[in-house]
Amino acid sequence: MHEKLLSKLEVLKKEIEDSEEVKKLHVLNNELNKNEEVMKLAYQKDVKSTKYDDAIRHFGEKSKEAEQAQKELYQAKLALDSHELVKRYNEQFKIVRKMYDKINEEIFNPFN
Repeated sequence: MHEKLLSKLEVLKKEIEDSEEVKKLHVLNNELNKNEEVMKLAYQKDVKSTKYDDAIRHFGEKSKEAEQAQKELYQAKLALDSHELVKRYNEQFKIVRKMYDKINEEIFNPFN
């Protein structure tokens, strides 16, 4: 029984990996990781995030420094999220996430 179940799980895993949805997500992920503009935007967001964390730590969450750093972080994140490749990746991620949720619902909900 145990081996039979493991075998079926391996088949399911392969089906998921071979699905067009997951393949497309992997392609988009590779494009993201190679895109210099996206990498630059992600780096800028990370710098602004660090600046915001530092402002909170040094000046407090309600300080004008923290508020300014938060605005800068928001703008950097917006710029990253507005990039066409990032938008396509996020949309594809939602599709794959929905697929995983459906699989989880079908397999594990009967046990709840």
